[in-house]
Amino acid sequence: MLTRAIDQDNDFTFGKGKQNYLSEQNAVGQNIKTRIQSFYQDCFFDLTAGIDWFNFLGSKNISGLKNAIAKTIIGTTGVYSLDELSLSLSASRQLTIEYSVTTLWSSSLTNSVTVG
Repeated sequence: MLTRAIDQDNDFTFGKGKQNYLSEQNAVGQNIKTRIQSFYQDCFFDLTAGIDWFNFLGSKNISGLKNAIAKTIIGTTGVYSLDELSLSLSASRQLTIEYSVTTLWSSSLTNSVTVG
């Protein structure tokens, strides 16, 4: 698996040749992050992709949100299993998602994504 790297502002990186690409574990981690940050029906060629952030964050349906995030992570190419998933909402209304997955490269990947 090979994917173009993104920077801290979620923009593609350019100008460094092969160093602008991620492979295996790093590619899976970045793909999980971008898929979690995607909004439902925002992708014109796949209207079923993304998480319905507007409805979940406006309600108290935490279990539904957790299930949607888990489904998104498990559906990411290269993910074999979801081992752990936790959500925490800060006082500044930022949602931090921490997860641990096993990838096709038989390695454990632990990471966190902040939304908001």
